[in-house]
Amino acid sequence: MKVFLTGHLGYVGTVLLEKLLAENFEVVGCDIGYYPQSFEDTEIVPQNFLKKDIRDITKEDLYGCNAICHLAGLSNDPIGEINPKLTNEINYLSTIRLAKLSKEIGIERFIFSSSCSAYGLNEDIVTEQSQLAPQTAYAKSKVNSEQELVKLRDINFAPVMLRNATVYGISPNLRLDLVVNNLIGSALSTGKIKLNSDGTAWRPLLHVEDMADAFVRCLKASKNEVNGKFFNVGSNQGNHKVIEIAEKIAQKIPNSEIEIANKDNKDNRSYKVNFDKIYEELGFKTKWNLDDGIKQIYDAMKDKCLSLEYFSDKSFHRLKYLKWLLEKGTINQDLRFKN
Repeated sequence: MKVFLTGHLGYVGTVLLEKLLAENFEVVGCDIGYYPQSFEDTEIVPQNFLKKDIRDITKEDLYGCNAICHLAGLSNDPIGEINPKLTNEINYLSTIRLAKLSKEIGIERFIFSSSCSAYGLNEDIVTEQSQLAPQTAYAKSKVNSEQELVKLRDINFAPVMLRNATVYGISPNLRLDLVVNNLIGSALSTGKIKLNSDGTAWRPLLHVEDMADAFVRCLKASKNEVNGKFFNVGSNQGNHKVIEIAEKIAQKIPNSEIEIANKDNKDNRSYKVNFDKIYEELGFKTKWNLDDGIKQIYDAMKDKCLSLEYFSDKSFHRLKYLKWLLEKGTINQDLRFKN
């Protein structure tokens, strides 16, 4: 099977690319190349690499592919809120355009990287049938994409919507703006596990390798198993309060302590998620738990002699890096590279 992988140079994409090649998939990688692979020296490359904005993909780019794994987009809530209109263009309109192009040329499977943030603020344990309540431009772009993708479903074209939990873990293109990674980096570089809220919000967590494995599982499944379906990706044991995450980190990292910046500040993104469906229908089960993930991150980071300067470097923070590219004049306000 030949797979067109968008965002193959990103935090998840670099991990998924390695797994696809290990499973003997032929891969065409497509990435605009915003962010450097800044953590590990080894670089795995697809058989074909298209350096291109997802807004500009053509049918010719897709010919010969059997499936799309669509990861590319503006990747988190803070970036999405800078320019909601641009977030809508890149994350939603470009996704639907890509899916329609794929369907027109006979690509059979379109696996979309959505998010559990679609559930927003919810006191119940949510399932794929629960009401959606996206709180941010990023989450809204994911929900809008899901709703339009499922309309494209037919016997020949199978969209699959993966609502991924909050990702963590080591990647060649490391991010330190994700909650687990960020708290560990803070502990190592300052001795403080710094919380910006009261820590009572719930987060479902998902190791980056498990997220990549879910995409591989959806590629290997029969079309009928996945066509038009929504799957929460994670594990029931992976639901944690932010304060619990911090406590586990404090237990594992010497000379670290929790610091709550504002005890009156509550995070309005709080949700617990049920992940039974993907296990019952696809047999997918995560391999990582939070304790093992913290150990992996800690072991990898401590070997880098992590300093505050290193931890704060723009290469590990998506919003900070995009702002730097804008200030430098490398990209325009629409986030396209200047010629």
